Amino acid sequence: PQVWNQSEKCALAASLMAPGLTAGAFEAYLAGLMQNLGLVVGFRLSDRVCEEGKVPGSSAFGLQLLAAGRQLSAAIATHWNFPESVGDAIAHAGDPGDGNLAQALALGDRIAKLRLLIDAKVIDEDDDSVTDGLDNFQRRCLGKLTNVES
Repeated sequence: PQVWNQSEKCALAASLMAPGLTAGAFEAYLAGLMQNLGLVVGFRLSDRVCEEGKVPGSSAFGLQLLAAGRQLSAAIATHWNFPESVGDAIAHAGDPGDGNLAQALALGDRIAKLRLLIDAKVIDEDDDSVTDGLDNFQRRCLGKLTNVES
């Protein structure tokens, strides 16, 4: 449920960021919803193959799982005949020199993750990662995610 909750928040945030980056809001929303699907598949598989359904706790494994999940999400988007730009954005979000849609997705993902951390009381709304890392529009978007429920 937390992964889907983050996906919904990411979709909304990415769609709000997209127009300012000259990217399509609808495509950004789709990319936000889809980006974690591969990760969900990975978690489902881990339930079957890992001891007691627990994935290894190393940072290296976590990074590999996230990267593989992103690539699987992009492949699923392509297989489901989503617009090519959606799969490309998922595959390349956060890459240096990525396209406008990928930038909107990466920014939406960051904002959504910050919202989850704030809601879980891991960080405060006035934490430096929020106040220094986001501009006024992005902070307003972060505030809008407060009311997004799964």
